[in-house]
Amino acid sequence: MRRIIWIGAAIALAIFQVACKKSGTNTDPGPTNNPPVVQSYPGLQLALTNDASKQIEIYDPMITDWNSADAKKWRWSPTTALGFSANEIKSFGGGTDFKVRKMKIWQDASYAVISDNSMAALIGYPSGQRVWSKVIGGNLHSAELLPNGNIALAASDANWIRVYASSQGADNNTYAEFTLGAAHAVLWDPLINGLWVTGQDLSGNTHILTALAVGGTAANPELTELKQYRVTLPSAWGHEVSAYYGNTNLLWVTTNGGEYVFNKTTKTFSMSPTNNLTFVKGMGNQPSGQIVLVRPDANKNPRPAISCPLNNWSSSTVDFYTSGGDWQGSRIVNGACFYKIKIVYDNYQ
Repeated sequence: MRRIIWIGAAIALAIFQVACKKSGTNTDPGPTNNPPVVQSYPGLQLALTNDASKQIEIYDPMITDWNSADAKKWRWSPTTALGFSANEIKSFGGGTDFKVRKMKIWQDASYAVISDNSMAALIGYPSGQRVWSKVIGGNLHSAELLPNGNIALAASDANWIRVYASSQGADNNTYAEFTLGAAHAVLWDPLINGLWVTGQDLSGNTHILTALAVGGTAANPELTELKQYRVTLPSAWGHEVSAYYGNTNLLWVTTNGGEYVFNKTTKTFSMSPTNNLTFVKGMGNQPSGQIVLVRPDANKNPRPAISCPLNNWSSSTVDFYTSGGDWQGSRIVNGACFYKIKIVYDNYQ
């Protein structure tokens, strides 16, 4: 995998492309206050991409011991029985994103989209059966299922956002492409009827959050920027964009340098209540307001005794915070390498 080499602003894009998974050497302290008791957390189930098991895994936050069999409610990896090719199975390394969506066009059934570094898939949920999939290079970091059944993808090394016409068949290869350096996130927003994305404007190397309109038809999509939404990120190398459940005017946004709440109306960022942690790879909130996030063990000081044994961009720990930012506690899975976390909620907002 790639290594971060901090050798100057002149190669900023190269720095990001190696940093987008590996965390670097900068470390910040994690939560230091121990909760008085191990707590059950009422809320929706949580999906984790696990580099160690090479699976998407879903856990119940009500279960306090995530190493117990009861805690893990669902797991997925591509298999021939689920309709995937040998090349797709070989390419899957545990996932970089996972989202569940209820699809009106498909009788209100639920489906999930998955990205991995070199593979993407649309599956039935919870069956796991293949609906569409493809081996795609470029270091995929995020996936989204659009209301018309097409899949949006972000590729950080290939510098693009694409929308594939997955609604047109399991092997359809038609796509629209928008150039965006170090593209890292895609999130559909029905409020603006557009796709939020993070990346870098290659013409000026500005790190941005912006939105794309998906035009054309389902069979032949088109992508154009909604330039009225473009803003410069408060720190470099945008990473996660996720829904702020309970307030459709807000988004969670993370970068290598911090974590923020974005106001769509004012187009301004405010610091997240969770102490502005760096290198947060996945972040979201339960409908109750509770915040959940995953941050690489390598960026915690000290590094936890139980930590990801494979790489420096994942963690064995999921942290829970109150809506006000007070740390409540953690769930730790021995040997796990969690990269991204998602609330298992089939609504966009």
